Amino acid sequence: MAAGTAAAAAAIWTTVPSSVLANAETIGILRGLLIASWVAAGAYMWSERPESRLGLLLAGAGLVYALTSLMASSDQLTYTAGRIALAAFVVFFAYVYLCFPGDRVVADLNRRFITGFALASVAVWPFVLAFSDRLPEGGALNACSDPCPANALRVASVSDRISDSLNAIVGVVTTVGLLGTAALLVSNARSPARLRRRAVEPVVFAYAILVVSYLANAIGDLSGGALDAAQVAAATGAFLTPVAMLAGQARARSYASVAAGQLVTRGQAERMTRARLQEWLRDALGDPTLEVAFWDRLRLGFVDIDGNLIEWADASPGRAVTPVNNNGRPFAVIAHSASLQEANDVVDGLAQTALILLENARLVDELRASRARIVASADQERHRLERDLHDGAQQRLVALTIDLGLASERIDQDPGAAKELILEGQAQAREALAEIRQLVRGIAPAILLDRGLVPALDSIIGRGPVRTTLASELAPGARFSPAVERAAYFVVSEALANVAKHSNAKGCEIRLRLEEQPSRRLIAEVRDDGHGGAQIEPEGGLAGLASRVAAVDGTFSVSSPAGGPTLVRAEIPLA
Repeated sequence: MAAGTAAAAAAIWTTVPSSVLANAETIGILRGLLIASWVAAGAYMWSERPESRLGLLLAGAGLVYALTSLMASSDQLTYTAGRIALAAFVVFFAYVYLCFPGDRVVADLNRRFITGFALASVAVWPFVLAFSDRLPEGGALNACSDPCPANALRVASVSDRISDSLNAIVGVVTTVGLLGTAALLVSNARSPARLRRRAVEPVVFAYAILVVSYLANAIGDLSGGALDAAQVAAATGAFLTPVAMLAGQARARSYASVAAGQLVTRGQAERMTRARLQEWLRDALGDPTLEVAFWDRLRLGFVDIDGNLIEWADASPGRAVTPVNNNGRPFAVIAHSASLQEANDVVDGLAQTALILLENARLVDELRASRARIVASADQERHRLERDLHDGAQQRLVALTIDLGLASERIDQDPGAAKELILEGQAQAREALAEIRQLVRGIAPAILLDRGLVPALDSIIGRGPVRTTLASELAPGARFSPAVERAAYFVVSEALANVAKHSNAKGCEIRLRLEEQPSRRLIAEVRDDGHGGAQIEPEGGLAGLASRVAAVDGTFSVSSPAGGPTLVRAEIPLA
């Protein structure tokens, strides 16, 4: 970087004629182009990212610089106003540089420095304006008429020595401010966060040209005259500023795109886990302190990569927090170095890419687990049906066959005994039919198929030991697709069975309603006043309900703090 700066300065020194800034018309044209470039670049940045103030700050700096054109006037008051505008511009200029690539100064050291620079300027300039006959001259493109007009705001006459000393103090404050800003920019460019380095490096290059040219011009003033090449270099650095900022933003976006592509490639080669996601984000952003917390919808809080509940209300000093949402809902939170806060959109983009990979891995795992549960559930259900048929209806039908055979043998010899056997066979047939109906009801009750969800749920209320009420906000006779109605029915019926078995509840309420936003869906809730503590275990019944709801693209959740109440909730899309 230093070599590049030296080469640029040497090229400017050897190729630019010494008289290029001597013509007032040329200076006016260059100043207008400079102002236009700053305002145009700022407007473009703002149009690209209206949520960021950086574009407005850059355009504002151009407008403030426009006020320095008043220094070209031969009128004392107008010239003085232009010189004050230049003093304000220098501080504002440093502030914009320290903000980049964000829209505010983030680091505490940078904030203290720019505040000190501004306060020092505010402290010294009132004395200069009150006592100096001649104000400090401006830099490149800010030359005044020769000779420069006198200070229009002077209130008392002092010796030339005091006036020169005050002007020298202004020069020292400006030099310290510019050099301090340069040091902070170099520090930012050496940040361990690679994303920030790539954004800041072009800006450091442009600023280095400005600082070198300012120092060369100051040395030239002390030796008896400004250096034309130094003034040209300063103008070149000013023109490069918006270009460097746009280039820095482009470099950051390019780096983010490459990093995102690498994440996708690695995600295809290796199975994504929460720990690996955090490791990859640390590597991509160059922040070894980065931590990721994930939203746990069952515990209604954020958990770390080990599944422990944590609280991240505010970031600690030097740290920043970037939330990551999915369809307006919290998905994760990333705690990282405050330097990355200046590129929140890039951090969010990389995080979204990584979280998509993690979500894909989770969905694959859930699909495999769901398939395993479905197979196991189907086997269990088949065995249950086989057992129930064997122990119940099958034996009764066998007994019926025997009774009918005996009755046929005795119908001629002993009609009374045959009649008793036939009556007993009828009883066996009725009991077998009842058991078969009970088995069919466990698969899909006829009332659910014939009359719908609300009547089917009405039919099971009151069977268990817990007092249960049904509050339905559905329209009378409302019907949904068979898959939706079956999913809602079994969620409620299984939840009621769990309430009766495990909760020691005295009361239970079923609620049904429709929600239209963000998409039309059926909400089924079962709330009991039991002791709570219910959890979704991998092989438990609640996990089976979650799989059943997921099969129709719905979401299933359980809120059951210790001491209750317990809320089982299913959201089933109607589309």
